Amino acid sequence: MRKFGLLAVAAMTLGLTATAVLPSTETTNAQASSIKVVWRKAMGSHTYQINTSKAKNAYAFSSSFKHVFKLSNYSGTVFYTKQHEKIKVNGKYSYYYYVQSADKKKAGWINRTYLNSVKIMSSSALSTAIKNGTDLDPSSTILSQNSAFYNAYKSTLEKNFNLMSTSLTHFSSKGQARVYVESSAMKTYAQNAMNTWNKALGKQVFVAGTAKSHDIVMATKTSGEWDGLYDGAHIYLSTNYLNDPSYMQSVADTPEIRSLYDQYETVKSEYKAETNATKKQEYYNEGTKLHNALIAAQKKAAPSATDYWSGVLTHELGHALGLDHTPYLTDIMYAETSDDGFSSAVDGKYAWNGPKDPNDNRLESASLSQRDVDRAKLAGKVGLW
Repeated sequence: MRKFGLLAVAAMTLGLTATAVLPSTETTNAQASSIKVVWRKAMGSHTYQINTSKAKNAYAFSSSFKHVFKLSNYSGTVFYTKQHEKIKVNGKYSYYYYVQSADKKKAGWINRTYLNSVKIMSSSALSTAIKNGTDLDPSSTILSQNSAFYNAYKSTLEKNFNLMSTSLTHFSSKGQARVYVESSAMKTYAQNAMNTWNKALGKQVFVAGTAKSHDIVMATKTSGEWDGLYDGAHIYLSTNYLNDPSYMQSVADTPEIRSLYDQYETVKSEYKAETNATKKQEYYNEGTKLHNALIAAQKKAAPSATDYWSGVLTHELGHALGLDHTPYLTDIMYAETSDDGFSSAVDGKYAWNGPKDPNDNRLESASLSQRDVDRAKLAGKVGLW
């Protein structure tokens, strides 16, 4: 049982009193006065936030009378009540609540005059909203809650909408990140990507940085494993693919291309396994036709270099905002699988090994789906940017 943070001896039952030395909650631990416990009770779980206008120099206390944390440093934190107590100090009565933060990292006894009651959506109501909403797309209801809601349900929201638990980019207090484009070959693509996010979010989230003053550096790097990469401080484009004009054909992704590719792979496997010369020739002829059809479809659907590389940078900037991958081809944050063995596996709502919208074309330009935009807005509300 936790003891009252202002008492050396706790009153174990209602009606008993105890005397102890009380350090002043408004000054220092060295100042003290005699107190009496009038009553101490368990209480229901109620939601509070710190009233910073009243608690500028106040602290929460531990059971050993030491400062636990300064209240004004936790203005946005949601606390839940566990117990309350009435005490008498020099003939005056005061009420204290034992509270714990929503993330369970902070707890202590606080004078109730330093707390403001706040109302937030219940966890069951949130679960219903998530269940009844569009998959991985926070609804307008979820996006219109107070700060206490986002503080209380941060981990739940991150999990259910595939947000990264920690943003790697250092955004300013204004919610801005300075982007320095080191490679001249990327400047147009970078500007397109930054403009896309800024317009969608209705604010200048990404602004131009310099070599000496920046939060993200955009540069090129040699790699045959990826075409775009975000590591928290840099966004890279692979020179292997950036300088290869034929690469645009290989990334074209439509239902027709996926169907032709699957058919071609099936025929190729049958050709390799076949021992009858006549049948083997038939498979060869069929495979040749499918291969030619596949090449033609890829050429027809190939995005322009500007569209594609601008889209890659838009995707990587999405990671900077705290967005992880989704299984939807129509999202700029799409990935073929939730765990590709190269980048970190998505710690999200569920795992996947293929698109959930296989009849759609893959988004391959500096464009965003409504789900991309809504998730980015939610990421901002839970403090990822």
